[in-house]
Amino acid sequence: MSKKIVIVGHGLAGSVLAHTLLGLNQDVVVLEADLPHAATQVSAGLINPFIGPKLNIPEDFLPCMRANERFFDKIELKSSINFLEKIQLIRVFQSQEQKNKWNKSSELFKINTITQSECLEMGIDSKNGAGITRAWKLNSQEFISYSRQLLSDQKRYNTELFDATKWQHCEVVFCEGFRAKLNPWFKDLPFSPAQGDVLRIQSNYRFNASNGTWHLPENQSSQAIIGSTWKHEDVESGATLCARNEILEKLTFLPDLKYGEILDHQSGVRSGTQDRQPILGTHPVIKNYHIFNGFGSRGCTTIALSAREMADLIIRNTPLPIHKDMVRFLGKS
Repeated sequence: MSKKIVIVGHGLAGSVLAHTLLGLNQDVVVLEADLPHAATQVSAGLINPFIGPKLNIPEDFLPCMRANERFFDKIELKSSINFLEKIQLIRVFQSQEQKNKWNKSSELFKINTITQSECLEMGIDSKNGAGITRAWKLNSQEFISYSRQLLSDQKRYNTELFDATKWQHCEVVFCEGFRAKLNPWFKDLPFSPAQGDVLRIQSNYRFNASNGTWHLPENQSSQAIIGSTWKHEDVESGATLCARNEILEKLTFLPDLKYGEILDHQSGVRSGTQDRQPILGTHPVIKNYHIFNGFGSRGCTTIALSAREMADLIIRNTPLPIHKDMVRFLGKS
């Protein structure tokens, strides 16, 4: 049964949810206010199975990637654009402990290990060596641009703020990113936005590499995107010299980067949460208001799977996984 569904916000979360719902024959309209500090400005789209300094693989990683591949395979058939790209990522070990953790971890995403001398031959300074990882890159900004054009052609995309009086008889899903903290219906949920900065730099390194801070070369150019930083205070301050220096300092394992010209510096705000899980669900009183938010730095990994779960909630009233459902916070002070 088709419903009229209004999606407020057209970042990665809003755009993936919109096309998920359209694929289920729902009547979708997207509202985008085009406000500054969007998270997409700092999204490199890196999907890395090994998370954080402990190189942990999240329990939901495989189902998330299956959902990503199902979703983007369909989009790519229509668009002839490769949005989800398989890559190899050189994970530079910062300690012997990290190297040991890598050696003991699942072989599913590991290709091989690189010694210190092999790293030096590639121009990498790492006394502990590195591991080559199977990873992905989601061209999120290109997908959002494609989505905007497609929705506009279908008269489903409006550049405007949400007006509650205009959409009273519709299902409304708020995908506003970090501005959920200002949403009068959901602002009391425990959001924890974080500002991040990224740089575009002239780089002769033609491989993807990370020691927690990443270097991702752009296709067919001598440029790379490097980043990112995390800041939980004064998140709308914009790009700063302090953030630029922090990024460059963390990438000293690529010594030739110090000669690269900085071509651009962007800042954006991610929509994180205090328990590092997304916040999905339905308002306890206004039953046609929903939230789809809080994906943080793992958004490129998790949004496609969560979008299908959100769609099932709205269309069929299927319960959400409890670790994502906003009900886990209700009744807590």
